[in-house]
Amino acid sequence: MKPKVSILMLTHNAPKYVNLTIKTLRKHTQGIDYELVVLDNGSKLRTRLLLKWLYHRRLIDKIVLSSYNTLFAAGNNLLTHVANKEATHFLLLNSDIEIKSDEWLHNLLKVHKSGITTYGVVDSEPYRVDGFCYLIDADLYRKYPLDEQNFQWFWAITKQQAEILTTGHNVQGFKEHEIYLHHFGGKSGGDFVGAAGMDSPADVSKKWYNGKKPKFL
Repeated sequence: MKPKVSILMLTHNAPKYVNLTIKTLRKHTQGIDYELVVLDNGSKLRTRLLLKWLYHRRLIDKIVLSSYNTLFAAGNNLLTHVANKEATHFLLLNSDIEIKSDEWLHNLLKVHKSGITTYGVVDSEPYRVDGFCYLIDADLYRKYPLDEQNFQWFWAITKQQAEILTTGHNVQGFKEHEIYLHHFGGKSGGDFVGAAGMDSPADVSKKWYNGKKPKFL
């Protein structure tokens, strides 16, 4: 069965980078059945006007405008319900990315096995794959949604991948990815400060992996 990919993107201000991400995504994503689903997390007017313009130009397939910042976990969980019900994969993509190669998504899908495949890894305890370009089987995401109650920001994706890895699925990430895309990082600001779970110590999340480690490609 050919993959159907729903690309899930959260935006929060940083219109310059949002524009770059979406335009390079559309330019370099060919030959794959995909949709782009965007949730704006309470951005200022300039970003919202940009998103509406991109939507009317059909560069965005579906758009949700939130009046407040849902943060990472709840926002992506919400988008999985907006996405195509027939999607075989979800791809969580940050909105401060420059796609560089026509092969960026083909490469992820080519090596993907049941579980998670990403660009970017965190090479320190707990060893884990990064979340800025994060491909996951749709059925696994629905079974193990992000824990938006206890870990609203990046520990949510750490917990999800640990659950998937320890239940016998694959978690793997490319350490080198610059030929495919560049992640600027942190361009949406620091409004996540104070989110639930941000003060969780690394020792706690390390235990989630039960001695297992993701594969670094």
